[in-house]
Amino acid sequence: MADPARPANQRADRAGWQLLALGGFLILLVWRLLAPRGAAATAQPISARAPAATSEDSAHAVHVREHQEEAPKTAFEPTDWALAPVALIYFGILVLLVVSSFVIIAAYPTSLPDVSRRLRIAPPGPQLQTDPQADLRRFRAEEERRLNTYYWFDKRNGLVHIPIEEAMKKLATTGVPGFPKQQQ
Repeated sequence: MADPARPANQRADRAGWQLLALGGFLILLVWRLLAPRGAAATAQPISARAPAATSEDSAHAVHVREHQEEAPKTAFEPTDWALAPVALIYFGILVLLVVSSFVIIAAYPTSLPDVSRRLRIAPPGPQLQTDPQADLRRFRAEEERRLNTYYWFDKRNGLVHIPIEEAMKKLATTGVPGFPKQQQ
């Protein structure tokens, strides 16, 4: 019986070898571009490499000789980096990034696509009340009972709770202690 995962694994193996070959090629290319061409060419300053051929070159050679006479033992960098190897390195990195993304797509064809991270199932709310209507009726009945009945508030000190209607009538007739009375 044929294994259905086998072709995908073979494609992944092939993509891995192709990526390895491409990486080796790029490393060889960069090494060849950046390798020094010869010890004699880089060790000598520009003025010591070749005699002046034109009038512009002779003016430059005179300027270099004057500079060497001022500071004969001062070493200086004879040239800047060539632009071609630097540009090739940047281009190689760009190609490597683009190609590697396609190689990864080819190597993992059965991977999951990016999916929505939105919450699909709302978690249940806390079940603090199993019957909120009955709880509210019980709460209001208890509040009504406390507001409209007599009971001891502090028996030791002789404090009694009286119904709210009766307390408001008593307060209206006697007033609040320490509060100025209404002028008649």
